[in-house]
Amino acid sequence: MMAGFFAAAVTILRMRILSGSLIFLLAAALVLTSGCTEAQRGPSATAGPVSPLPSGVPDLKALALSPAELPACFSLSDERVKSPDDVSDLAKNAGWEAGYEAVYTCPSAGSGPTVIVHSLAVYPAVNVLNIAGMVDRQDRPQGYVFENISDPDQSFYVSGFSARFNASAVPAASSGSFLVAGGKNISAPASDSAGDFAEFIVFRKNVFEVLKMTGPGTNATLLHELARTAAQKIP
Repeated sequence: MMAGFFAAAVTILRMRILSGSLIFLLAAALVLTSGCTEAQRGPSATAGPVSPLPSGVPDLKALALSPAELPACFSLSDERVKSPDDVSDLAKNAGWEAGYEAVYTCPSAGSGPTVIVHSLAVYPAVNVLNIAGMVDRQDRPQGYVFENISDPDQSFYVSGFSARFNASAVPAASSGSFLVAGGKNISAPASDSAGDFAEFIVFRKNVFEVLKMTGPGTNATLLHELARTAAQKIP
């Protein structure tokens, strides 16, 4: 009788072991199957890599003036996001981190269009005030009479000038804002055209901007208003 009892116990134990083995094998199969499914699904479900902006660097394109913020005759004629390869050593030495430029043109029936160039860059906040001073000095070529324009709002920095061409003097090229905003070569649209121009410098925190207007429709009052609009967009 005891022999029968032990035989029955052994049989039950074998069945439990077999059942446990089957459960383990089934679980392993499910895990492997799940892994293959995820591997097959992965490439199609994953989007291509997106290069995020460095920490603390705002989206400069979003801060630039939009066509809706300009008079109706102006349209966006060119824009570009600048890379380190695009900028001058002067800008790099000042701590340049990012840059964007938008060009707006308003056609005219005369000698050429009126152009607004909006250049934006990111620098360490501690350097921005010195950069603004340097650009203001270097963007005043000889051969022009300047009228300074300040802004009373202390929540941001807006300062500029209008420049009236003096035909009795020979203008010299100005390179300040072009180089600091990310250009590589000396360029001065104002002296090239030997016409009046206006320029405003805007900055807040680590965002530095230059707005320059050239051409027959140059209007310093309008550019001042646009500079204020740009300043108010800086977070």
